[in-house]
Amino acid sequence: MTASWNSSEIPDLENDLVPGALAKVLADVAAEREAQDRMGGVQEFPDGSGPEFAESAEEAKQECAAAWTRGELTWRHILAEEFFEALAESDPRALRTELVQTAAVAVKWVQSLDRRHGATAHRGKDGIGHAEKLVRDRIPEIIREDGRRPDTRVAGPDEHASLLRAKLYEEAGEYVASGDPGELSDLLEVVHALAAVHGISPEELEERRSAKAAIRGGFSNRIVLRLPK
Repeated sequence: MTASWNSSEIPDLENDLVPGALAKVLADVAAEREAQDRMGGVQEFPDGSGPEFAESAEEAKQECAAAWTRGELTWRHILAEEFFEALAESDPRALRTELVQTAAVAVKWVQSLDRRHGATAHRGKDGIGHAEKLVRDRIPEIIREDGRRPDTRVAGPDEHASLLRAKLYEEAGEYVASGDPGELSDLLEVVHALAAVHGISPEELEERRSAKAAIRGGFSNRIVLRLPK
């Protein structure tokens, strides 16, 4: 992808922050491919791509760049740019490269969904899955008060830290998607829970924030640093 936003310019830390996240998505993709082969067998079709899609590729690229500039970039913009760049290729090697890049962005999008909404067991063509995510302590009680029966389990200590990291992405994603400042209180609750995992109290966390702000400043001046190309 050649737009201003480029995934190769940003370190891919997702598997460090949510261990096993990439492996899970790739396993789901592999399972889906096996299901497709069971249903349709090995299939061969013409590529159907070529320079006639060059204009669409350029439009997708420009739309992606404009969304990045406005601070409104979405996964849809990124995937559309990669997809149309693939459609515009007729050389098999170049087409393969673009398709791999398209697939990689789709995988990153799935990882993002898992972080924001909780990892979901893949529901394939011939299977049934279920979703689960970390919730606030009183959610099961609230569900019971509503006349329903919650299906819950208790996470182990190591899993709890991983689930909290995923919850951090979920809450940040909800704020980014809605712009509702009320979502920031949910984000702060997760930050405090993660700090507690590291043995840090809310008061100590605030002391650390204040000390770092005194040295490096905050974000009130709206300064944007231009990075070297």
